[in-house]
Amino acid sequence: MLPIILSEYCESLFNMHSDPESISNLAERDERMLVVGKDNPIRISTGHRLLHHDGKCSRPHGHNYEISVEITGALTEEGWVVDKGNITRVISEWDHRFLLEQGDPLIEAFEKSGDSDSLIVLEHPPTAEVMSLLLEQKLSEALPDSVSDISVTVRETSELCAGGTH
Repeated sequence: MLPIILSEYCESLFNMHSDPESISNLAERDERMLVVGKDNPIRISTGHRLLHHDGKCSRPHGHNYEISVEITGALTEEGWVVDKGNITRVISEWDHRFLLEQGDPLIEAFEKSGDSDSLIVLEHPPTAEVMSLLLEQKLSEALPDSVSDISVTVRETSELCAGGTH
């Protein structure tokens, strides 16, 4: 019985790839989840500081962030939820950049030094929690309407990880 079922499954996969209309039918029936970075996270090196923090995080410093993304949505005509390259492109915009909150006096220092192109100014403190939320918003704007849910996890250190919930 199993070889017959497996054979039918393989045949349906072959037919799906040879008939784009079958992909549309499959997409209408069920959403799928794409997980990027679960075992091999997307890595970016980013600097920041927390302007209103009383501790050492108020000093400029950086992290090698590890980012993973879960995206749920209908399958596209290509047979995937989204192109992974679109995800990494959005996240890599923050690689080797410095994140500061609006009103931080360091913004002016970056501008005077000619390094304003390496600066990203946020409306909120650049914590891992805020970063995960903003990356979710950036991905939502960049990805197709067929995406129904996006969750981004940002690991700042081995002890600190922040992200959305389902």
